Amino acid sequence: MEQKRKEIIINEIKYWKQTRLLPEQYCDFLLALYTEGNRDDIEQPTRQVPTWAVRVTVAMIGICLPLALLVIYFTELSFVLQTLILSLFVIICFIAVRFFVQNKMLTHMALIVGALSLLLLSIRVSDFYFSGSTNALAVAVMFNCFVWLLIGWRFSLMYFFISGVVGIILLISSFFI
Repeated sequence: MEQKRKEIIINEIKYWKQTRLLPEQYCDFLLALYTEGNRDDIEQPTRQVPTWAVRVTVAMIGICLPLALLVIYFTELSFVLQTLILSLFVIICFIAVRFFVQNKMLTHMALIVGALSLLLLSIRVSDFYFSGSTNALAVAVMFNCFVWLLIGWRFSLMYFFISGVVGIILLISSFFI
């Protein structure tokens, strides 16, 4: 049988299995038959993540950014405590990204909140150590723009890539205008 024809049949059987048009055992048998026992190209079933774990993770991420803003702008906490709390928020967001990527789930919210928390953290640290220095602030923002470019390239997210490019262009143009 032609290879192209086999691929069409295999894709159709996979579709039947996914939509449950045929029982799973029948689909597995047909796939084994048409792939001649070579089951490397057949995707293994992914493990299901409990819905409570997803909800808790999304709730934690959704709370991180408002709490970060609250900690920075509306409390009289020391710089060290503010930095530790913001660092914790960034770590939580990027652990959540890793969790979502491993389970092939939506990562956008965790990436956005993590990137904004990192921006807040770097601006706060720059402002504390180099008070009033626009060059240090520009370096911190440039660092964040490069992180956004990296995230956009790594996860193929155009909005992160565009944000990084636009941020760099605006930052460079602000020094020359």
